[in-house]
Order: sequence, then C-alpha cells, then structure tokens
Amino acid sequence: MAPAKIISIFVFVCISWQVKATVSDTLVVIVNRQHLMQGDSIDIEIYTEPYSRNQPAQSLHLWIDNIKTGQRWKFRYPFLRGRYKLALKINDSIPNGLYAFNFLLQNRFLSISGQVLNAKAEDKDINFIATTKNKAPIIDGAELEPGGFFKIDNLFYTDSVYFGFSPSQKSKENKLKIAIETPVDSAFIPASTATEFVTVGLNETDQITEDTVAGSYVFSLSDKKDKQLLKEVVVKSKLKKQREKYEKENVSGLFASDNAKTIDFYENDELKNYSDIYSYLTANMAGLLMANDVETGRPVLYWRKEKVNIYVDEFAETDFSPYAISVQDIEMIKIYSPGSRLGLDGFGGTVAIYTKRFSSRTGNRLSNYSFYVKGYTPKMAEWK
Repeated sequence: MAPAKIISIFVFVCISWQVKATVSDTLVVIVNRQHLMQGDSIDIEIYTEPYSRNQPAQSLHLWIDNIKTGQRWKFRYPFLRGRYKLALKINDSIPNGLYAFNFLLQNRFLSISGQVLNAKAEDKDINFIATTKNKAPIIDGAELEPGGFFKIDNLFYTDSVYFGFSPSQKSKENKLKIAIETPVDSAFIPASTATEFVTVGLNETDQITEDTVAGSYVFSLSDKKDKQLLKEVVVKSKLKKQREKYEKENVSGLFASDNAKTIDFYENDELKNYSDIYSYLTANMAGLLMANDVETGRPVLYWRKEKVNIYVDEFAETDFSPYAISVQDIEMIKIYSPGSRLGLDGFGGTVAIYTKRFSSRTGNRLSNYSFYVKGYTPKMAEWK
C-alpha cells in the first residue's frame, strides 16, 4: 500500500499538492473583531480572490507579531478548496498591545522528504512506523529513489507524529542513517500574503490605531523569537542530578572537554519557545549566525565567518538540518568556541547536540532514524 494511503487511516489525504495558484491570487481576510481582551476569541475567515473550489491543497501560515516587542507566534493550517475558517482564544498571558496578524499562503501541503545517507544500490525501499496520540500505530514502507531519497506525501494531522524508520532488508549490522525534513517547515516564498491589525487588552481611551503605529510596521520573513503553539512532547520535570547522570553515561572522549559551554533543559524550558535549535542558538549565543548554503539551500551555522561543526549524539552531521530534530527532543547541548581543542577540521567551533533518545550502540543512534513531525494547528486553538 502506498504511504499516502496508509497514512490516511489516521490522517486526511488530499488529492494533490501540486498548486496552480499564482502570486496574482489575493488573500482576503475577514475578522469578527479587531479590539479584543484576554479571554476573548477571534474568528477569522480567509479565502483567495478570485475564489475557486477546485484549488489544490495548500498550507496557510499565520504569524502573529507583537509590534512593540517583536515576539512572534506561528500557526499553520490546511488550506483546502481556497478557503479556511479558524478561531483563536486569547490566553491571559498575551501582553496588552497592538498585533499584526500576517497570513502567508504556501504552495505546498504537508509532506516528509528524507534521504537514507548510507543507502546501497540494492536498497529499494525503507520501512516506517508512524505513531500519534490515541491512534494505533501505522506500519508501511516508502520507495527509495536513486541516492536514497524518499517522500511521504500529502499528510494531514493536528498533532505531532513520531516516525521511526528501519531497513526493509535486515542485516547483522542493521545500521541506518537518515536525514529528514518537513518541507512545509522550510524557508519558502509565499504565493500570497495579507496583514490585519488587532489590539489586545487596551481601553478605548488608549487604543493604538493602525494609522499611528502600524504604519511603521513592515512584515519580514526573517526569524524572530518564535513561540510555537503545538507541543510535540510532554516535558516532565527532572532533577538537576539527572544531568550529571546523563553526562556521565553519554558524554565521552573529546566531548568531555572542560572548554565547553553546557546548556541542559531539565529545569530550563526556554528552548520550546523556538522553532528549531538554530533559532535558539543564534538568539542566545553571541557570534553565531545562520545563513542558507548557496549550493544546497540548507540552513548553515557560522561562527566568525567559519562554518560550525555539528554533532548529534557525538556523530558528525555534515549535512545537518535544524528541522531534522524537534526542540522537544533535545536533552542538552555543548558549545565549543572557535580555537577550543574540539575545533576538529574547522575554525568555526563546534555544537554537540544530545537527544533524549541517545543510544550507546555505536553506528546506530536512535536520532539517526527516528523523528517527531509537527502537524497543523487545530481549527480551534489557544494563542498563548
């Protein structure tokens, strides 16, 4: 059975995501209220003009910016037949102020693209198991293209799904190394955009008007401090001594260097406010910058204009993608500045990422073949 069909047991599969919409399409946004208080709900309807019910499935992104602080919240929805209705309840934690609701239409539906990096010529497919909350696990396979590339297309779910991969041909070593991305999360150029302004928690006497403040606001695709809505894993409270136990069991060799700056997330949960590990690092470590590689288009981390070495569970990741690992799955990071003895084959320093599923089995780290993939935002959700 094809991957898209088997996934449809617990997800909705669309007929096609090859979108014919052009940049000439206009997004029309209708909001029920523009002045709100914490605890209120805002209802929003979005459709394309000219409207067509035959428009293929797309993804609608909603990026909410606090105009004063720059904080950004991201939501994404399935955009079916050129129209969508959503509702957001405003949590009490949302600060008073003026907010820009930026809608971005992406010519792509949710899919998973990956590559078996150590695929052999005789490898024709790969097995996977997909597990989500309150659903039976789904087991199927994906065909491998030349070079080990594979794709699981047209997925729709409003939760996080755990994908585990395994070779279809069992061997004694059974070593598998996979790079995976969800293209809907990757950098994209919107087919259409629209912006609406709303205020939260302001009295009529001190309402901030669009003319006085929003006129100076310019929407940008560049990364800001994101606060994601969906949580992929429930993070349980842990004791500080667990970090010491974790390091003793999993940090070895050169990685045990005293020169490293170690950040763990046992008592510090700020990482979950970021969409990926690169966004967190560039926001919190001076000197670290992110840029897209000219040849591959992948995000690359630089330090003092030199490429940073990336290790995941002490495995070198030469083609690492920050979207390959959920921030909820990261247990600890160790940062070695340029010039430290872990500089290895470069001068840009090193970032070692340790995951919650760290495996001590050489050559077969769990992080190399298991991933969490985030789905769409529920139709009725909370903004917090």
